[in-house]
Amino acid sequence: MVESGKFAEWVSAEAQALFLEHARAPVPPIDLGELRIFYDAYNRDLLAKALELYPVTIIETKLAGVRIHDVRPEEGVDSPSTLLCLHGGGFMWGDGAGALLEAVPVAAAAGMRVIAVDYRLAPEHVFPAAVDDVLAVYRALLDTVEARQIGLFGCSAGAILTCETIARIVSDELAMAGAIALFHGAGLEFDGDSALAAQVPDPKLAQQGPGALPRMEDFPFFAGTDPADPLVLPGHHPDWLAQFPPTLLVSATRDFGASAVSVMHRRLLAAGVDASFVLFDGLWHAHHMDVGLPESRETYEITARFFRKQLG
Repeated sequence: MVESGKFAEWVSAEAQALFLEHARAPVPPIDLGELRIFYDAYNRDLLAKALELYPVTIIETKLAGVRIHDVRPEEGVDSPSTLLCLHGGGFMWGDGAGALLEAVPVAAAAGMRVIAVDYRLAPEHVFPAAVDDVLAVYRALLDTVEARQIGLFGCSAGAILTCETIARIVSDELAMAGAIALFHGAGLEFDGDSALAAQVPDPKLAQQGPGALPRMEDFPFFAGTDPADPLVLPGHHPDWLAQFPPTLLVSATRDFGASAVSVMHRRLLAAGVDASFVLFDGLWHAHHMDVGLPESRETYEITARFFRKQLG
């Protein structure tokens, strides 16, 4: 277990304290039912924090038969620009409160409508169920919003799902979204040096011991898929990446997904895509979920500026 760590002076005191708190926290349960309960309670606590700092209105409804949370800044919006938020959670949890953790701060910071999608979860529903749900919402949104004014973003599994959705938009020959943002994940498997080294500095993995690092083959969502399929992992296919919209990528030095995000950035650039990569020193996987960190609030401001610039 990681009990302490050294940080550069530019890593906030809040982040250093939270690192130690995570490192000492109880190990999450293994049973999926218990794990979903565990993370729902965890996410509800973080959401309460976010709602105090970022005032919004939230309406839970359905669009194209898919459960969504329609989030808008408390002062309202003056632009049709709309963002789709795809939550993380290994494709197995993270709905409800978890779906709102990023949607709430982004809506308030960007001054835009954000639709958090409660897509179907694995193992009950496997690929491409989640992609189908997001695409159904995207298609319905196209009835009222121009594609160039629609953005998508997601963290971890939600980042992979964002890339898969863009690949489906290409495959189905739909009008392309205006921009996407990928946090702590990409259209690639979690691999590389960051995946090998992550258990030392990542408090969430360190507490779980060897074998805790998520591998693609361990995700029930990917059961029966071919990793070489561009609709599954488009990051391996330059001709598909060339059709991606402007992309913001965010990771951190203690994130097991940092290598995948960095490689995705390079491949997008090589494909001619307008892509930017922000790497936070001393932070870990999905650091921005806790708005108590200055770096988290900085992440949302960076995201807000990106979408305001790209979507007008």
